[in-house]
Amino acid sequence: MDVTSCWDDNMLYGCREEIIRLSRHCSRCHEYCCRFLAAAGSLAGDTYRMALDGVNTAKLAGYCGRLAEREYKPWKKAPGIERVRFLTAVTNKGVWKFTDTAKQLCDRIYLINDESGAVSRLLLGNMRRDALAAGYDVISCYCPLSPFEKLEQLFIPELRLGFMTSNRFHDFSLEIDPYRIVNAQRFTDPEKVKSGKKRLNFNRKVMAQMIDQAQLLLKEAKSVHDELEGYYISATDFEKVEALTQTVLSQVGSFEAY
Repeated sequence: MDVTSCWDDNMLYGCREEIIRLSRHCSRCHEYCCRFLAAAGSLAGDTYRMALDGVNTAKLAGYCGRLAEREYKPWKKAPGIERVRFLTAVTNKGVWKFTDTAKQLCDRIYLINDESGAVSRLLLGNMRRDALAAGYDVISCYCPLSPFEKLEQLFIPELRLGFMTSNRFHDFSLEIDPYRIVNAQRFTDPEKVKSGKKRLNFNRKVMAQMIDQAQLLLKEAKSVHDELEGYYISATDFEKVEALTQTVLSQVGSFEAY
């Protein structure tokens, strides 16, 4: 069935130049938005690599080992299964946080305060590995700016346990009542961090600007999309839409059977 049969083709054809212009405008907004987010992700990666030099990895590994030993009991024979999701997103309304999801999944949350993302990324990587090895299914939530590398939140539903990264880009400190707070500074060398402070501050400032620009472009794209949608709404015969809907429902049968 062709839903375009519900449109007034002549009306749309008469507005074709404006429809094409708006469609291209919307596409360009999304294209530029992706470029700004990619630039922000590149800066986040640079910040991570710089901050990593100041992390006491031996101390952090020891902490993770003790934490896993305490939390992941009993160990099971079969390894766990991982599901990958996002808990945050850059939208036309700013950085969106799905905090309620975390609250529904967990009774206990370790909140990791980490501006650079180096300590939290290593800590979460270790806890993810050990949880899977212990046989627990996990939900891994990655950063939307680095969706294949930067792990930011980890949930183990069976244990009602979670680990969440909090920083100025997505601050959960006022929305989450943490079971424990883990400060990244306890695993870092202050002198090494201090030596790269100017560059880290620069990265943080420019990242914020990149994300702000991406947000504005998404807002513009939404406005253009709404204007474009207006043409299709005006050209739609909703009585035909309703008739088509009833035809489809009669073919697939009653949903109550399922």
